[in-house]
Amino acid sequence: MPTVLLKASSPNEKDQLFEVSSGEILFDQIEKLGRVLPHGCLAGSCGSCRIEILDGQDNLSSPSPVEKDTITHLEKTHPQKIIRLSCRVRILGDFTFRPLK
Repeated sequence: MPTVLLKASSPNEKDQLFEVSSGEILFDQIEKLGRVLPHGCLAGSCGSCRIEILDGQDNLSSPSPVEKDTITHLEKTHPQKIIRLSCRVRILGDFTFRPLK
């Protein structure tokens, strides 16, 4: 089973390590384990569930056309970051991420 490291986004938080099922959507897996990530539509259109991939981007599914379109718009305000949507990305192996504001 892959492990996913959620890096703290503030000094008041701690990093969290989750063991998740391969092939599943990140948002669903993290929620099932008791942690809810920021979200909105859960369809890949609004971008509220954007995350920054810090390590292991090759261990994620390729973006769908809807996710790719949303990411293209988000990259304008977050240059040089690897952005994915937690409601759309499927886990294929270990990776590290944090919510992106």
